[in-house]
Amino acid sequence: MKQTITLIITALFYINMSAQINPSQTMNGKMIKAVYDKIDMNGGEALNHLMVNPNPHTTANSKVTPNGTIIGTTTYDLQSNAAVQNRIIARGDGTISAAWTMSQLYTSTWLDRGTGYNFYDGTSWGANPTTRLEGSRCGWPSLIQIGNDIEASVAHNTDNSYVQMTQVYGIGTGLGGSVATGPWYEGVVSAPDSVTGAYRDLVWNRSAVGGPGNTTIHMVAVTSPSGLSGTPYNGMDGALLYYRSQSGGDPWDIQDLQLPTLDTAHFTGFGGDSYAIDAHDSIVVIAYFNDWGDSFIMKSTDNGDTWNKTIFLDFPVDKYTMDSGLDLDGDLEMDMVYSTDNSGAVMIDHLTGHAHVFAGNMAYLDEDLADGASSWFPSTNGLLYWNESMGPDNTPPTVHTGDTSLWYSDLMEVIAQAPDRNGDCIVSGIDSSGGYALYYASRASMPNVGQAANGDIYVSFSGYSEDVDDGTQVFRHVYLIKSSDGGATWSNPIDITDGSVIAEECVFASMNQHIDSKIQLIYQKDYAAGLCVRGDEDLVDNNEIMYLEIDPSTLTWDYCIYGCTDVAALNYDPNADCDNGCCEYEITNIEENKTINSIMVYPNPTNKSNTTIHINTKNNTLVDISVVDILGKTIYNDKYHASKGANQYNMNISKFNTGVYFINTEMAGEMISTKLTVLE
Repeated sequence: MKQTITLIITALFYINMSAQINPSQTMNGKMIKAVYDKIDMNGGEALNHLMVNPNPHTTANSKVTPNGTIIGTTTYDLQSNAAVQNRIIARGDGTISAAWTMSQLYTSTWLDRGTGYNFYDGTSWGANPTTRLEGSRCGWPSLIQIGNDIEASVAHNTDNSYVQMTQVYGIGTGLGGSVATGPWYEGVVSAPDSVTGAYRDLVWNRSAVGGPGNTTIHMVAVTSPSGLSGTPYNGMDGALLYYRSQSGGDPWDIQDLQLPTLDTAHFTGFGGDSYAIDAHDSIVVIAYFNDWGDSFIMKSTDNGDTWNKTIFLDFPVDKYTMDSGLDLDGDLEMDMVYSTDNSGAVMIDHLTGHAHVFAGNMAYLDEDLADGASSWFPSTNGLLYWNESMGPDNTPPTVHTGDTSLWYSDLMEVIAQAPDRNGDCIVSGIDSSGGYALYYASRASMPNVGQAANGDIYVSFSGYSEDVDDGTQVFRHVYLIKSSDGGATWSNPIDITDGSVIAEECVFASMNQHIDSKIQLIYQKDYAAGLCVRGDEDLVDNNEIMYLEIDPSTLTWDYCIYGCTDVAALNYDPNADCDNGCCEYEITNIEENKTINSIMVYPNPTNKSNTTIHINTKNNTLVDISVVDILGKTIYNDKYHASKGANQYNMNISKFNTGVYFINTEMAGEMISTKLTVLE
């Protein structure tokens, strides 16, 4: 017997970002869940279990490639635990300075680690550096220019457990200076403890310069947490402290200051590199990008004397601790929450004085209340945006009407995603079922930002590039978006590192913030997805530091809003003005035994390596999917975040033996089962 039913044959997982969507609409492909076991590294670790590439890559000095100019190398490849620092300064006289964390040793101790530095004198870059600026092991440099003639690298010193500043005189507009005019002078920034006399053990600084004559240095850093053998500061394990010098670093008139509300009454601690800072004239803004807590800015309009706090993502629970459990709708199922992935950027608008904030989007779940950890979802894809004109986040600590076990902010906008490069309506590569490069980041993450004199805003981010892989893992490339109306609308992303015929990993881009006729940035590139220092723990090998400049007038900026433009389609988007080829239609005359209620499996029976579960839900919900054989043995488990309406879950069955199986799906408390027949 046959009957006519409705089947929605595809689901739209990639959404053009010119139209506003909420963070929960950015899960791409399979909903992979992973234990959040990220460890913040400070560079003092000796990772003796790592292996060195026996045939390491080599690099020529200042070599020009399709993706930019090689200006340095490093075997230490973790440039940041999360947010990317300011690492490039381009001046009006044509000179450029760039800095990065560098080691030249093919060992897993990196004893020579410190600031790598190169200088462009208006004609050519210097030779690739082979020694650090500092006299002892350092890392995580913030590159700043003080006034017209002083340049400095602020970094944490892991040999001596303090933050230091290394500076050189004679570099600046009109002075025609170069690094050769040195020498570089080193000085300690950390304040001595009033009791012990030892310097404050600070790590992961972020520094910016503003004030009269650009001579005020603003710095934030975290006290070394217990995981790095640090001690609590005012009861906080990892306190975020503010420093200020109004005279170029000598003296520091504010030290070890916990800004208002950044204390134990409101937070349990602050993570490494989860913050950014910017300064312009008398305005200073610090942005913090939280995961299981509030994300906010601290802003001063009087050069750091007084501060005000604005929460741009108001997490539904204050001071959440792992295994506490988060069940806002009281359905006895732990809630998934969308927050930031700790990687973000902040910029003060030179025209309005408002802060613009960008961060990677991420989904989290604390489901097991006895493991001391939570889960994150690597297929989350989205770049979040907020600016001060949008006001503070007032999202209530409740599940939205129509949602189940899901929370997200009403305020944050998703303005970009790693794109659907192959046009199949889903962002999914060879590693989408597992084995992905492990950055603990959204598929659109590591943002950096600059602004032109006319107010145009340019944002770079490192994005998952689904069709660029090494046969096992997908590579990341650097993408660029633009807004010409103060952040109201954004272009679609352009891959600016796609010029090579060789698959390359492009991450940790840092952009010159003041854009003249060219966008100028540096980034790290190598030929293996992921890192050796953390995550994948790849072979210790050479990484290239690239300088890339782009004339934005030569790029085609596409502001089209893509979506289904066919009014006859089930997913017709009235806001779309360009069709994305992903319209969904009804199909009739599907056999009755291929569907039960809102679940259909197709093809079924099948002899293919994949089959698709078509899920139609009344609300956004979390779907538990399991497959059992005829003996009742579970052979497959997964979770999938289904959006309201039509969804498509692709299941790899290449390892299933020939026979009959039962697919069990549970959503919103309802169990639905259907039979799957695998043919030889």
